[in-house]
Formats: sequence, structure tokens, C-alpha cells
Amino acid sequence: MKKLMFFVFVLIAATVTVNASNSSKNKEVIGEWKYEVPSAPYGYNAGTIVIEEKEGKLTGHTKLDDGYKIDLKDVTYEEGVLKFGLYVDYNYVTLKVTIEGENMKGTVNSPDGAMPITAKKVK
Repeated sequence: MKKLMFFVFVLIAATVTVNASNSSKNKEVIGEWKYEVPSAPYGYNAGTIVIEEKEGKLTGHTKLDDGYKIDLKDVTYEEGVLKFGLYVDYNYVTLKVTIEGENMKGTVNSPDGAMPITAKKVK
């Protein structure tokens, strides 16, 4: 019985530790980011990316300058690299960006080809 109780305690402690480390790891990416994609079509070339954490998973959406909101899909953040996808005019577009402090820089892959993206965290 003591072994079972010890095992349960270790399991709970490990779960709490993993959740705490994931939350702290995501802190630098969570928030609002003002982005620019100069080569994107007008209306999609600027806006805000909002990254949130719900139930231990990253989620989010983009807000275009005209107020239109698009949900993000498959949001992951590992070793300073943020990846996600979203549907833009029925096309699935993927992004892969590197986070360096308050700045984000990377590539948008769309049916029209790869386009550079930059963003700055909103304080």
C-alpha cells in the first residue's frame, strides 16, 4: 500500500512539473503580436496575431485590420519556433516563425508561394 501511495504521489508531482514547465515555456509567445506580410494581398498584409493558452494547449486567432477574425489551427511552440496554420479564403496557409524577445520573424507558406512575415509583441 505504501508503494502504491508513493507511486501516485510521484505521478502527480511529475504531472504538475510538466504542466508548469510547459506554461512557463509558452509565456514568451502568449499575447498580441502586430504583424506585417508586405507581399500578401491587400487586407491580409497586416493585422494582429493573438496567441493564448487554454487547458495547457496553445490556441489563437488573427485579427485583420478590417476586424475580420480567423482561428489558428495546430499551434505549437518549441525551442523558440512557433508554428500554426489557418484558412484564408478556403486555402490552408502555414506559418513558421522564430521568436526572439519581442520580435517574430519567419515565413508564410501559401498557394501563392512563400512570403516573409515580421511581427512585434504588443505591450
